Amino acid sequence: MYRCVFASATAEAYSMRSGSYKTRTASRHGKSCSVFYCHPILDRLNQLVAFSSNFVSENDRKGTGPVTGGNGFVAMHIIRELIEHGYSVIATGRSMSKAEDVYTMYPDWKPLYFECVPDIGTEDVLQEIFKKYHDRSQYIIHTASPVNFAAKDIQKELIDPAVQGVSNILKDAHEYGGSSIKRFVLLASAVTVLNLFEDMSVAGKPYTEYDWNPIYAVSASSPMLGYIAAKTLAEKAAWEFVSTTKPSFGLTTINPDIVVGPPLRKLSKPTALNETNMIAVYNFLNGTYKRIEDVMLLFYYFVDIRDVSSATVAATTTLSASGNRILLVEDELSPQLVKNIIEKDFPQLKDQLPLGGNLAQKFPSGIYPTGWDVSRSSAILADWEGLNGKKWRHHDLETSVVDTVKKILQLEEEWANRI
Repeated sequence: MYRCVFASATAEAYSMRSGSYKTRTASRHGKSCSVFYCHPILDRLNQLVAFSSNFVSENDRKGTGPVTGGNGFVAMHIIRELIEHGYSVIATGRSMSKAEDVYTMYPDWKPLYFECVPDIGTEDVLQEIFKKYHDRSQYIIHTASPVNFAAKDIQKELIDPAVQGVSNILKDAHEYGGSSIKRFVLLASAVTVLNLFEDMSVAGKPYTEYDWNPIYAVSASSPMLGYIAAKTLAEKAAWEFVSTTKPSFGLTTINPDIVVGPPLRKLSKPTALNETNMIAVYNFLNGTYKRIEDVMLLFYYFVDIRDVSSATVAATTTLSASGNRILLVEDELSPQLVKNIIEKDFPQLKDQLPLGGNLAQKFPSGIYPTGWDVSRSSAILADWEGLNGKKWRHHDLETSVVDTVKKILQLEEEWANRI
């Protein structure tokens, strides 16, 4: 039986091997926590998990895709995509209540189990998991990355954890993962490619997989720049590791631009919505943006979350993906375009939208964003064939915004009913 590991920082976990419990003490931020923890809730959860799937028969299972990033916006979509394509999944959440939330919301996601990694930035972070599932893990998908826009110490809170996390997981995969591991897929970002300091008053030469963000040092007062530097330096560290260590597995990075799309995870309040959906969609509805002319984005291209998850699964098995950066940049994105879509498809929300704007003006005055040449990445993804002949395709901006707004309206109704 092959299993997929989902690893993220959490304080509790249950070792679901023949229903047995294990405990091990680990330290996080000076506090001890139980890595494999006996929890009454998980007795019931274990009974809900069958060694078969509603999607794929046990005999047809493809193997493992170890993933970090637990309950994240992107990670939840990857869980679903992995299960649909024949992988067993062992996932972790930050608490057992979150584990129960996943089972309750998605009872058809089987087999789905949970493991614990207290701190993704520590040495030998996945050693125990690789030992436990030795020779069962075939692919590793690393999505976890520190996001803290309130960080005070950029180096300590953002850059170091991101770089150390990537380096430690690559090291553990190389030393403990065994020869069965064939591919390491790193969720990077388009921000590692583009030049954040370019003159946007003039469109530049289209970005390609060979470009790198020139950011190195960051202002102590700019967590956003710190996050971008962390993503860039973490990806560079991954490529450097593969170049110098030459592990048995190949490396592929997934580099998406602004990720938009309906969330799958349980959200208890509006502020729990992921940052990109907040910036690109929800802030148009909640009164944050007052006038379209005043809304400025850092980036003016997007990708749908469902395309990110499909591309990630494709990268685990597509031979041509090994050793490549996969740029996921789809349609143009601008405040005016988003307003136009919501106004057209949700006329009842018109009064909630920012005032002003010009239907014929795509980008803010003086903004001419540099485009992208993704032909190489598209050719690699075209080689993939998924479940029932599924091919990778991209969702256009209107589809993505409409689906996201529908989900947000559903969530708003749930939030209102709790009051």
